[in-house]
Amino acid sequence: MAQIECGRGHLYDPEKYPTCPYCNTNQQITVAAAGRTAPLRAVDPGRTAPVSVTAPQPTAPLQRMPVTADNKTMPPRGYAPQGAVPVTAPQKTMPPRGYMPQAPAPAPAPEPTAPPRPHGPSVLDAGKTVGMMQETMGFDPVVGWLACVAGPSRGKSYTVRGGINAIGRGDRMDITITGDRTISMENHAKISYSDRNNRFNLLPGDGRNIVYLNGEEVFGPMPLAPYDLIDFGETKLLFIPLCGERFNWKAWEEKDSHGNA
Repeated sequence: MAQIECGRGHLYDPEKYPTCPYCNTNQQITVAAAGRTAPLRAVDPGRTAPVSVTAPQPTAPLQRMPVTADNKTMPPRGYAPQGAVPVTAPQKTMPPRGYMPQAPAPAPAPEPTAPPRPHGPSVLDAGKTVGMMQETMGFDPVVGWLACVAGPSRGKSYTVRGGINAIGRGDRMDITITGDRTISMENHAKISYSDRNNRFNLLPGDGRNIVYLNGEEVFGPMPLAPYDLIDFGETKLLFIPLCGERFNWKAWEEKDSHGNA
């Protein structure tokens, strides 16, 4: 049976269909003689030809936004314009906009410390009484030592200077012996050295416990000889003089002034 072509290029049998069945049903268009899909032809140049029903449906294109729009696509991860540091850089997190770091406060200057006094307090210290040897010589010279041979401070040594040396546990004492509670805080006993007579004496103080010199009680001034043992109870001190028959500061100063040292 002869077929005719409609205005859209469809072939159909006019004896079976009064009008083009393909335009109404959108069915597949085939050429019976050739057994292939018939090409589409656009009759109206102002219209787009319909898509074949056998063609796969194309994916709808992505909606394009202008680059000036507020909701434009973000740049790829890791992208940064030349000269800028990305926020994902390993250095640090970018500070908030407008943040200004404050400069660290300068470190306070260390307070000056007074130099050590190798020869005791200076004669220029105001309001403090100084010994005669210190006033004459300009420094407080050592005249002997006490070595602790028994008690909590065993092994320590203490310097004896000219004049009267107060002994106790307090920090204000000339000779401070710590760790022994049988010794009073202040003036438990005293040791004196007279540069005029070049001799030492042990004097009792205000302590509650008795002071012993070589095993004998001390209730008044008693002369000290080399290696005498002073007993405070738990603490025992051995007396070792520097000044004596073989040396004293007064004679040494006179020799030194004449260049005979």
